[in-house]
Amino acid sequence: MRYIDLENNPPSDNWIARADNLTQQLINANTEEERNQIIDNNQNMWGELKDHLRGLSNNKCWYSESKNDSAHCHIDHFRPKKKAVDENGNDRGGYWWLAFDWSNYRYSAPVENVRKRDYFHVNSNKANSPNDAIEDEDIRFLDPTDIEDPNKLAYTNEGLVTPKSIVQTNRNYIQAEYTIRRMNLNKEEMKDSRKAKYHKTNLLIRQTNRLMNQQGNNFSPARRQKIKAKLKELLNLASSSSEYSSAVKYCLKSSGYDWADNIVQRAA
Repeated sequence: MRYIDLENNPPSDNWIARADNLTQQLINANTEEERNQIIDNNQNMWGELKDHLRGLSNNKCWYSESKNDSAHCHIDHFRPKKKAVDENGNDRGGYWWLAFDWSNYRYSAPVENVRKRDYFHVNSNKANSPNDAIEDEDIRFLDPTDIEDPNKLAYTNEGLVTPKSIVQTNRNYIQAEYTIRRMNLNKEEMKDSRKAKYHKTNLLIRQTNRLMNQQGNNFSPARRQKIKAKLKELLNLASSSSEYSSAVKYCLKSSGYDWADNIVQRAA
């Protein structure tokens, strides 16, 4: 998971105006059935934003960083539309008024979206109407549009994504564990792909550091070119366009080398 700057990348004014009109219809509806009908009749609205949202992550799922056929990817309503199911399986009420709110959309691979479904556990201050303050909710899912949340995940050399915190009662641990489990982020195929990317990164780090040590003892123009090539390869692996780049960045940080940390800082 990498941070997605959704807030500063809104859709067109025309789309927002149409969405606002539909939201007002939802607010004016007299029954839940009427609201659900409005939502069901206008599902094309979030579909219109698929290309826009996909472009913000270089075609990668916002939750897993996996690349999928865009035709099969989904637009996830982060806060579910019709019902929100807590950890005990109880429906605490959906966020119908956010059905056409673009800031509630996340670009998701099918596995993650299907597994997430209507699950959305709120620890406290659950919002139940348009008049309630969403920002007061203490939620359990990690959110890729929250700049702090992606940093709550860690990656192993076996391709596993894990909570960075090791204290199981810590809020960050609970959030990370819930997100990993509910979205099946350690699905076998994704785990294998992350493992391969992590191992490739680790090998490049060792090769690069060995060359740098040799260069420090005996400068060579030819060796300098080799070092530059490997640094560029690592930078490409860590870039936002690269699949599973968060695992790459974590591997670089874990090396303890200043030059590797510099690559992490430069990776866009």
